[in-house]
Amino acid sequence: MIDRLERAFKRQQQFTGDASHELRTPLAVIQAEATLALQKEREAGEYRESLQTISEEAGHMASIIEKLLTLARADSGTEQLMFEEIDLGKLLTEIAADAEVLCQHKGLSFQLGEVPGLTLKGDRARLRELFLNLLDNAIKYTPAGGTVSLSLREAERMATVDVRDTGLGIPPEHVPHIFERFYRVDKARSRAEGGAGLGLAICKHIAEIHGGRIEVQSEAGKGSTFSVRLPLS
Repeated sequence: MIDRLERAFKRQQQFTGDASHELRTPLAVIQAEATLALQKEREAGEYRESLQTISEEAGHMASIIEKLLTLARADSGTEQLMFEEIDLGKLLTEIAADAEVLCQHKGLSFQLGEVPGLTLKGDRARLRELFLNLLDNAIKYTPAGGTVSLSLREAERMATVDVRDTGLGIPPEHVPHIFERFYRVDKARSRAEGGAGLGLAICKHIAEIHGGRIEVQSEAGKGSTFSVRLPLS
């Protein structure tokens, strides 16, 4: 019992320390921009640039805080879920429309593969968050001219959603850790892209609360495939 409490306390300490570190950087940028703006008179355009930076960093902080709250609710068992019958194929088709717009904006090709009408019980909002997170990651880390794809298949009463990309890929030594909280393969690039290393941890949690799991196959320089397996109704 004592050992279990000690482990829980250490996890909480680590979580708090990591969260503080993630919030410290955007806060420092906001403080620096505000200080510079107040030090002397500036042209209107310079003020706008400072305000734009402050707005972006505040948005980054808000995103981190929302993800931290999601994980905190998961840890405490207080998150509220609304399970219903969901046509997974229809949901993915709706999500694909958003992903295609994002791909076009970055100069990527988007491919929607087969999406049969498979039905499962789940929380629509959380499943949408799961698949949008995976697609957003794929788009972020795929250079212009690459391809992102989404497809759905069934085997042994399990639905499998595959999100593929032709992006940077993940070095093999990092693959076992990518679903850990605050873990980032390339910290500098993740920071530039607005990542805090929480998205995949949330994806893993959402898959698990639906009785499923998430897996990845990747090769550095050749892209990745994230597969979400969920039980059908």
